[in-house]
Amino acid sequence: MTETRINIMDPQPVSVQPQADETPKVVYASVTERFVALLIDYGVIFIPGQFVGLAILKILGPYAEMWQIAAVLLGINALFVLYEAIFSSGDRVTLGKSLVGIAVVKQDLSGPISFPRAFMRAVGYYISGALLMCGFLFAFFDDRHRALHDFLGGSVVVQIRQKAWWENLMVRLLGTLLLAGFAWVMYQQCFGGGSVVQQYYVNRAKAQLQNVALLEEAHYARYGYYTNDLLRLSLLSGDPVQFQRDTQKALSPKGFRIGVQKDSYKIMAYAKDTKKTPVYFSSK
Repeated sequence: MTETRINIMDPQPVSVQPQADETPKVVYASVTERFVALLIDYGVIFIPGQFVGLAILKILGPYAEMWQIAAVLLGINALFVLYEAIFSSGDRVTLGKSLVGIAVVKQDLSGPISFPRAFMRAVGYYISGALLMCGFLFAFFDDRHRALHDFLGGSVVVQIRQKAWWENLMVRLLGTLLLAGFAWVMYQQCFGGGSVVQQYYVNRAKAQLQNVALLEEAHYARYGYYTNDLLRLSLLSGDPVQFQRDTQKALSPKGFRIGVQKDSYKIMAYAKDTKKTPVYFSSK
């Protein structure tokens, strides 16, 4: 066996293999990933919140004031801001971000953001929305996909786990479907007949027509005939001034009319919504 001697005073050069960089590479969340996570979080709060809000408005009935509707909507949005602020700060993540595999961290990547920054970031969603969604468009042009609310909160969104190719494909497809669905829901809520505000005005108009119908029945019981004179009906209400105010508040001044026959009547009017929805009440 050949003996190998090494002179420690004259060591042989040692070939050192380059060490792999132990620092994990930061991958910033894509716009699609962020959108899917946001919609999931949006649904977590707004889907049950909308059912609760509609139940509250149903209890209040058609006489619900506008400030009561605004208070319900404000409460739901405040809950969403609080949810986002709590679960985007510290070492926590929201349900949507957890499912997608992303998290919010400081913009210098030194750690999670604080609650005040997370709160400001959540408020930034509404600032972006108030700017006709332009604040969200920043994410398409920033190299780290930061939207306006990220700049306000001093944050970035990073991936916290590596996803397979099929997961990325599923997120893209899901994002497209959710985007289409979100756009449709927002259109219906803002402009369609199913919006809460739209229904409020229509229900208020229908309730006022029912009040007019009750006065028609009272007039018939007292005088033996129906009348198309709204002033005569208002005098039967006991408070004609308030009755006129309620009528002007609920019904459009143009198009209101009462058609009277010997033993029946029909009341026609338009609600004071953006679409001027026609409302009717017939004794038959």
